Amino acid sequence: MENEMEQVQVGLMLPGSKLFSDNNNINQTFKSHVQTHEGVVQAYVKLIPNREIYIECVCAVIGRSLGLSIPKPLIVKVNHESLASVDSGEYLLAFGSEDSIYPSLKRRGIDKELVEKLENFKQTLDVGVFDEWIANPDRHGGNILFDGSKNFTFIDHGLSISDNLSAHEPTDSNIIVDTLYTIKSEFEKYKINREAQSTIMPLYSEIQLSLLSEKTYATSYLKSNEVLSVINFLEERTKKINSLFEARLKLKQQGLAI
Repeated sequence: MENEMEQVQVGLMLPGSKLFSDNNNINQTFKSHVQTHEGVVQAYVKLIPNREIYIECVCAVIGRSLGLSIPKPLIVKVNHESLASVDSGEYLLAFGSEDSIYPSLKRRGIDKELVEKLENFKQTLDVGVFDEWIANPDRHGGNILFDGSKNFTFIDHGLSISDNLSAHEPTDSNIIVDTLYTIKSEFEKYKINREAQSTIMPLYSEIQLSLLSEKTYATSYLKSNEVLSVINFLEERTKKINSLFEARLKLKQQGLAI
């Protein structure tokens, strides 16, 4: 493991937030200043159900502990002073993602050169495997950010770990693997699979999933059974990730010698 699993910070959305629209966001999203105990940070704050807040936090803290380029997560309290639509004296919880300042691929425009840069990015295979593990059906150009040079950042994991999917089932799509790797020759796919199974997947069994509830404050906004079901899903899926990834790659030949 690259890093210890970090504690998600809790913050308060400050007045003056601006509604953010990037290709018709499904959920209301605001570009906001958020007061945390460490100071004020700029973040994108999404109004989403509590279970999605938990999923976003889980995927961010695990992904970041694996060294993936995912912005720091925040649990954000939103009150009437933050947002007029919240009743006075009440507050709701939202998910915050620290501002990475870079535009999404959709905003920049996707072309052949950009796809090649994404394929050559050092973490792209790691993210493809990660998306398969968390059962993320929602990777697209709007949630891959690009710094204009050669680095990418990955956001929006709230639709992962669906409670309508069992741990051994594949999602409908895995955009990174489907687009970049299934088109390769059988020989190349074998090498990709070997790299994934020898260098990426073994890290998953080292993740201390039992810490997720504490690190995300989950039981303060979700029922215990909802918290545990996510941990159990990831625990079970860790055992299946090899076969799920092979199936996703559409790998036909097994045991091909290099």
